[in-house]
Amino acid sequence: MSVRSMKLLIFYFPEVRGSMSDMKQQEQSKKKTFAIILAAGRGSRMAADINKMLLPLGDRTILEHSCLAFERLPEIEGYLVCAAEPEIATVTRLLAPEIYSKLLTVIAGGRSRSDSVRAGLEWLRDSDIARDAPVLIHDGARPLVTSEVIRRCLRALAQEICAVAAAIPVTDTIRQIDDQGWVRLSPDRSYLRAMQTPQGASLELLLAAFSAPQNLNHFAVDDAGILLEVGCPLRLVAGDPDNLKITTPTDLMLAELLWAERQTEADF
Repeated sequence: MSVRSMKLLIFYFPEVRGSMSDMKQQEQSKKKTFAIILAAGRGSRMAADINKMLLPLGDRTILEHSCLAFERLPEIEGYLVCAAEPEIATVTRLLAPEIYSKLLTVIAGGRSRSDSVRAGLEWLRDSDIARDAPVLIHDGARPLVTSEVIRRCLRALAQEICAVAAAIPVTDTIRQIDDQGWVRLSPDRSYLRAMQTPQGASLELLLAAFSAPQNLNHFAVDDAGILLEVGCPLRLVAGDPDNLKITTPTDLMLAELLWAERQTEADF
């Protein structure tokens, strides 16, 4: 980490001075963990008549699969869903308490991803959730996330004070170009990663990062970008190629094949 990044980190998070001790790691692993599941986007590239989160995937909707991934983990104390305001009632009915007992609430998301995450963080803060509680943020459009990926994120959070995110190696050759299309950089792909979710940090770190002046109007494609902007170190853990984000009809077709394959494997 650069000297500038460390100074920024300590400025926003003065308690961050390095890795936690073994005792701190044990304490962290016992903390109640929460999740924010994002489902407020319209998904225009899906070209569907309804929000893509409400489209079927196997025996449930896309959103239900995403919620169940956290519902079934003993490590997760509770989670909330950020939905489009007109769909709050629909989502609330869909996530029946008999099945989704860890669902804390369904709240209105914002106009952007960052606005939705900020709304979720503020709800947790106002609900007297411990400031040092680990919080994972997950795209509702990634319904095939596994318990192994979620647990890898939680283990990384338990080891030291930092941000974490799931990611997978890049398999294609990447070229960076200029405005005219001329290649300017050919990065070594062994050091490149495609970002996934969950992404997360402690509630305190997330609140500080999302309220930092430079992030109030900053466009970030993910939560890691917000945390990096204020110098918070980011550790990447192994994601899963099957943890794809459903954006287009082709993505949904692939997800259906992967879901069906899982059901076949479960039958043996």
